[in-house]
Amino acid sequence: MGIKTICFLSFGYPTINKAIDIAGLYVKGGCDAIEVAIPPKNGYRDSSFIQQLYKEALDQTSNYDDYLEGIDRMIKKYTSIEFFLILYHEVISAIGAAKIGAFCKEHNINYIISGDLHDFDAIKTFKLYGVKLSRSVNYKMEETDIHRCIETDGFTYMQAFPSIGQYIKPGFEKLKTCIKYLRERGVSEPIFCGAGIKNPDDVKEIKRAGGDGFFVGSSIIKLYDKPEELVALIREYKNAAQN
Repeated sequence: MGIKTICFLSFGYPTINKAIDIAGLYVKGGCDAIEVAIPPKNGYRDSSFIQQLYKEALDQTSNYDDYLEGIDRMIKKYTSIEFFLILYHEVISAIGAAKIGAFCKEHNINYIISGDLHDFDAIKTFKLYGVKLSRSVNYKMEETDIHRCIETDGFTYMQAFPSIGQYIKPGFEKLKTCIKYLRERGVSEPIFCGAGIKNPDDVKEIKRAGGDGFFVGSSIIKLYDKPEELVALIREYKNAAQN
């Protein structure tokens, strides 16, 4: 049984129109869903590489209406693919939870990923629009993060592999152990893994660990100027996820 292949798209990089074209390459490669990030000013939860993409997008335009208009065009162009939104709290505050909720409902976006949203009113607003909020947890396995994953109605975003020098909670050195523990604690929604995935062999490890899907980002972003290689790599990831 296969697991879901999800490609990360830093929307607005290198431009909004080019990001839409890149989404087309993702679709051609056979991904199951696209995770669309609207760039924050302070992307502190992401790597320096991803933060630079956010900066370059915002240098083009900091008007979030431009991003929503572009995402609207993208979704209407690629009707066969599922889209998620990944939003920092600052972006949600800038746009407005009601506006985002209405946009998601109009475009059949079922999930918003936000690791730092703690605004009860915004969360309640998303629920009113039928949008599920997905939560994240990493190898620190902090109780507050685990509790949010248990309580949320969206999928859990589990860190796939720890970064060099990162704190790892003793006893949770393996992805399989982390996923097993989350299930035992009551996480019932899908667990998708992201961060630190460098090649298709990593996907096989995620599958063996019990993950339901995976996010791939940096390795494909680095091939934006080589579209044929980009499509081929996504197909390799997809093949690893299915076999």
